[in-house]
Amino acid sequence: MDEKTIEWNLGFAYDEVIVGLEKLLSEGTYAHTRTETAAEAHFQVMLAQGTFRLKVQPLPSHQSPFNLPVVFQRTLLVMTFNEVSRQDEETFLHRLTLRFLRAGG
Repeated sequence: MDEKTIEWNLGFAYDEVIVGLEKLLSEGTYAHTRTETAAEAHFQVMLAQGTFRLKVQPLPSHQSPFNLPVVFQRTLLVMTFNEVSRQDEETFLHRLTLRFLRAGG
């Protein structure tokens, strides 16, 4: 079984990541299901060849040591690709990168 897991620590709030993933999956016409618990959200994506799972989990926020009113929110995105072709994986990761690219840091 060919399985690969990638973790991304994103500098976005949990809700922003959920909305961004929903848009990405809808625009890319990926057949998917979404389930949520109190602590995290799960997406199951079905492709012509293989499937992948996305787990979205909020991380504790922290304050900037240089600017006390600024609070940084982070979210952990865990992607597990199962029997997905290299091309499909690369295409999804490219779209995901563009979706969460934030100019200026």
